[in-house]
Amino acid sequence: MNTLTNETMDELLAAMDTYKVIAQELIDKLILETNQSEKSEIIKGSYYLLSNAELLNGEEHLTSNWYYDVHGEHCMFENVETGQKLEVSLGRIDDIGNMDPYFFMIS
Repeated sequence: MNTLTNETMDELLAAMDTYKVIAQELIDKLILETNQSEKSEIIKGSYYLLSNAELLNGEEHLTSNWYYDVHGEHCMFENVETGQKLEVSLGRIDDIGNMDPYFFMIS
């Protein structure tokens, strides 16, 4: 069995931390910029209540050109300018950093 070097492990942990920060920023943007029917509970961390609600700005995307799609237990964010994609686990606030192996297959 192959083992990871300390350098590789540090890089992976840093990437996971960065993922969690960006995921939380996008979830916060989704909450603030959409007309969520249960916004008060969602703000408290009940992210499983998020839906594909209407954007408050009347545009097609969240600010900074982020498209979103809530589906099941996840939300897929895609920056329409850069093509960057980020799949985020929903549930409770503590689930934001969870990384489903499927997420690594998203291109």
